[in-house]
Amino acid sequence: MSQAAVALGFDAGGQSIKAVAVDAAGQVLASATLPTGESTTVESFAASLVALRDELLPGARVSIGLGVAGVLDRSGALRGSPHLPLLIGSRLGEELSARLGQSACVHNDADCAAVAEGWTGAAQGRDDFLMIAVGTGLGSGLVLGGKLRAGASGYGCELGHMLVAYEGRLCGCGNRGCLEAYISETAARAQVAEASRGLRDRVAARRQAWGGGAAEAVFGLGQDGDEEAEAVASSMVEVLGAAIASAVNTLDLTTVVLGGGIAPGVLARLTRLLAGAQKNLFARPVADLEILAAECGPLAGAVGAARLGMLAR
Repeated sequence: MSQAAVALGFDAGGQSIKAVAVDAAGQVLASATLPTGESTTVESFAASLVALRDELLPGARVSIGLGVAGVLDRSGALRGSPHLPLLIGSRLGEELSARLGQSACVHNDADCAAVAEGWTGAAQGRDDFLMIAVGTGLGSGLVLGGKLRAGASGYGCELGHMLVAYEGRLCGCGNRGCLEAYISETAARAQVAEASRGLRDRVAARRQAWGGGAAEAVFGLGQDGDEEAEAVASSMVEVLGAAIASAVNTLDLTTVVLGGGIAPGVLARLTRLLAGAQKNLFARPVADLEILAAECGPLAGAVGAARLGMLAR
């Protein structure tokens, strides 16, 4: 296959950078991953991107896209990122283009995931849908009229930082009461830390035995009959349901795609999620809502970034 038919996509989150090479139909040809964290600097970030490119497509000049967990403006500058704080203020598009020797487009990671789901995933054929990715944080991407909508400045559809409790829990963004502070891996860690010693010990034991984060442990314990864990899990799911209702009330859409590492635990409690939505919907029955499981998996952000790179080129 010619290089012109291949694109490279990166997805940089709070725990890793995922990279994919995809063909013109969105099929993943190869993938690779490197770790990130709160100590990730611009230098180490750029070096990781170069290393991943060289591993997947050494020397190739192809379309390149990057999705980042954070708020980016139209120039490609990162204006906010609770999970990659040392990258804030950097012009990632320029950094990436300079290091790789060719232009690259940069977008929010959840926007990229939404593009992937509309391209090859759960939302194919739908012109209007909301993508919610629940993982380390909570990201979202909005497609209306078949087009990705990021607002006037590029900051649009940050559902994770929609206020759900005035003066509520402290969020990693610095504000209080954000949705992300109530349902995410970060939120789960905080709520487990506040719970009983017994739950803390059970979560730690499950993580040691099964791996994964605090949220996965809480949802898993709840499904296994742990009442205290299920109370925490149910609370997170109900808050998300209310937030989805607010988005539906505001945007008049009915299709929501749920992805991210915590999504399986949420979808296992679909009845509770819909109940949380029903309480807060305006002039619409909950039966109108279509809640879909994301289909592009953990590489969705990277696949969507590659697609946006193709379109930009």
